[in-house]
Amino acid sequence: MNIKKLNNSVEMLKEYLGDSLLACDIWMTNTGQSIAGYNTQPKATALFEQVTAFLKKTLTGAGFPPLEKYYMLDCEGDSLILVLQFEKYQWGMLVTKSKIQLGLLLNVIIPNVTEEFLEAAKN
Repeated sequence: MNIKKLNNSVEMLKEYLGDSLLACDIWMTNTGQSIAGYNTQPKATALFEQVTAFLKKTLTGAGFPPLEKYYMLDCEGDSLILVLQFEKYQWGMLVTKSKIQLGLLLNVIIPNVTEEFLEAAKN
């Protein structure tokens, strides 16, 4: 993992989302240990590691298709949580819904920062 490139991924996300980005963390799956972020939330990171594991187990137990790229939570107070899934990592972000277009987030921003993240993960 190239930490400098990883931090560039976070900076790219901050640039794209501007003041709609409230916080983000990139953490290692199975440990919940944050390795990069913005306004990092270590407690949330550890808990979302458990949420992801529970969600995956629940989908399997229900006979549903497995979790793929991400999951999203629509929360009170104009907040949206998005957790991206990678092989060994997860990237969680908290955004203000009214300050970002969902289509732009899912179809432009996330693919662009994912590409940057995957480049950082190669090294």
